[in-house]
Amino acid sequence: MTKTRIWLMLLTALVISVVIVAGSMANAAVHPETEAEQMTTTTQTQVNYVLRAWDGHLGLFRGDSEVPYQELDMPLTLLSDYDREIVEQGIIVETEQELRALVEDITS
Repeated sequence: MTKTRIWLMLLTALVISVVIVAGSMANAAVHPETEAEQMTTTTQTQVNYVLRAWDGHLGLFRGDSEVPYQELDMPLTLLSDYDREIVEQGIIVETEQELRALVEDITS
């Protein structure tokens, strides 16, 4: 390879690198949303799950819903006084898996 060809390859690599960096910077300027803002947006749209008393039984609720999406055939009278008290206040969890684990704990 000649020196001219080597310099031409290096110059081409440099130009390509500059174009990539400039494009990335331009994209960041157009979309300045930070990671914290992205997480806040995701958190705001997340639906919480609630285990609370419903008509003398346990009810599973989504978000602020007033009507359960599932009613469990578990009378509140079978719960300990402590469990009954916290269920009447409502127990909020973030995922349905956490809700199922909570139900398992409360009903066993």
